This record gives sequence, C-alpha cells and structure tokens, in this order.
Amino acid sequence: MRRVRRRAELARLEAEIEDARPFVPLAREIHEEVARVAAGGSDAGTLVDAIEAVPRRERRQIALAVFERLPSDQQWTIIERVFGDDEIRLALEAERQERLADARLLSARRVLTTSARAADRLDTRDVPADERLTLGLFRESDVHAAMDRGHQSSACARRLVLRRRGEPGTFQVVEDVFNPAGGYFVTDQYDEEMWRTRDRLPSHALVRAGSITEERSGRSFEPVLYIGGRADFELEGELFTGRLHLGYLMVGDDDVFAQRGPTS
Repeated sequence: MRRVRRRAELARLEAEIEDARPFVPLAREIHEEVARVAAGGSDAGTLVDAIEAVPRRERRQIALAVFERLPSDQQWTIIERVFGDDEIRLALEAERQERLADARLLSARRVLTTSARAADRLDTRDVPADERLTLGLFRESDVHAAMDRGHQSSACARRLVLRRRGEPGTFQVVEDVFNPAGGYFVTDQYDEEMWRTRDRLPSHALVRAGSITEERSGRSFEPVLYIGGRADFELEGELFTGRLHLGYLMVGDDDVFAQRGPTS
C-alpha cells in the first residue's frame, strides 16, 4: 500500500510540475529582478515597480500559454475575464483569426478533394489562393499501378510542386524533381536528360496545368487534371504536351485520389 500511495503522490507532483512548467521562466525572472533591486538598496516603491514590470512584459506569453491549455469552449471566456488589457486581447484575437483562417482553408480543401475524388478529375481553377498542389507524374505504362499507392509509390518519374498565385488556375513552380523517390526504372522512353532539357519547368515560373485537346481548328487547353491522364502545361502563352501521366495529386497534404475506392 505504501508503494501505491508513493507512486500516486509522485504522479500528482509530476502533474503539478508539468502544469507549472510554462510559468517557470516567468517566476525565475521575477526572482532575479527582486534580488537585483533588493541588492541595490532601492526603496519599496522601486521594488514594487520592478515586480510589476515583469508581468507587463510577459502577459502575452502567459495568455497564450493558458489559451493553448484550456478547452476550446472556455478559452475566450476565461482569458477575457482574467486579462482586460487591450494588448492581450489583440494578441489573442490575432491567434483566433489565424486559427479561423486555418479552419476555412481545411474546409475548402475538403470540399475540393471530395468533389475531385468523385469525378476523378480536378479543375485547377477551384484550388484556393496560396494552396499547394503536388503532381506525381509517371510513364503511361506505370501510372495505373501507381494510382493504387498514391504518393507512396516509388515509381514516380517526376514530382512537380506548384502554389496557386494570381488568377484562378495559375500556379507558381515551387519545385520540379526527377525520380524523387529514387525508385523509377529509367528507360530511353523517359530519362533525366529528357526531363532536364525538355520538360523541367523554370523555378518560380507561372504556369497552368491541365489537358491539351487536339481539334480540327487547332489545339485547346483545359485547366483540368485527370487521374491517370496525361498532364499538359501552358507557360507564357505556349502549350506544352506532357510525356507523363498523373498517378497522384495532392492538395496541401491530402492525397486527393487515394481514397477513391474500387474502380470499374
């Protein structure tokens, strides 16, 4: 029984220490400030001012530490009741706005990926501003096997990362990498030299990704990507027919077509 009580007491003390951890630096700073002023022989008023000065400097840090630990339904009620300072409210409002922006982005991403997954296609004009788009490109003979594994496939010949900029459907090149997982079996049909000299997109260039259609009147470009289909591009008004096919597509960290379910 003694051992059980001792373990329980140790667990309680550890929990209390963990709860107090965010405030240890503040307590240490207060202690050092008091010791410094006391050693200098200052009067009581100076000592009080020194003690009060530390919390003023650290209020935002404390508020945010508490804010992170509270249940979401209590965060604003308790913080606003304890901290009436305008600066603290502004700091917390900025934090709240950032979280709201993240929630809106996540919601928009889910709507987009759900719609794209159902249609086996993604209209790049629907991608929100500043969102990241990752294209995993494969040889036509490899693409259908790769589609089952999504971004975990090691046979990806080329990975293209884009970020939505400017007009809907326009993206800035973030990276263009040949054989990113090192598992692509290089052939004369598509090798690094071909990628480097013919396909590689300039860093930071503004491009559109989609599909080129050959018509009697000429070629037309549709800013839509089809899973398993060829990925084409438009750069500075010029159309470039791709040599690789879309094996996976990621919006942010979501593998869009990874959960399509069985196909016919």
